[in-house]
Amino acid sequence: MKKIVILLVILILLGGGAAAVWWFFLKAPEDGAPVVEEVPPPVLSQIDLPLISVSIIKNNKSTQRIDFLISLVFDAPEKQAMVTELMPRLNDAIVTELHSLLPRKMVEQGGFDRVFLEQRLTKMAEEKFGAGTFYKIYIRDMQVYK
Repeated sequence: MKKIVILLVILILLGGGAAAVWWFFLKAPEDGAPVVEEVPPPVLSQIDLPLISVSIIKNNKSTQRIDFLISLVFDAPEKQAMVTELMPRLNDAIVTELHSLLPRKMVEQGGFDRVFLEQRLTKMAEEKFGAGTFYKIYIRDMQVYK
């Protein structure tokens, strides 16, 4: 009798688990229920800008030079095509922004941060070319020469 009760309890637990799996995972959605479709991740592409050099000047002499390798990441080919046509304006805007962000005193104290520079460049680019044009502006490499 004990074995039959234990076997019955085990069968009830297995049956309840199987019913729960069917109900929550395998049952087809009802006609009125909203179907949630997963949005595929965007297909990213990038443009690598040529080397950008920023000179730090003190007493009318260049004391340091910082070289940047920057990549522009896009989530749509149309945006990449638009920016490719406007590349001279973009290069000029990036150089101007880097010159304004890297004053001599800050560079001498070593107070520049790659993430901060990326955020500022992205903000500047969105102001000039429209929000959402760039997926990300990424600084691949930054070298300081004295």
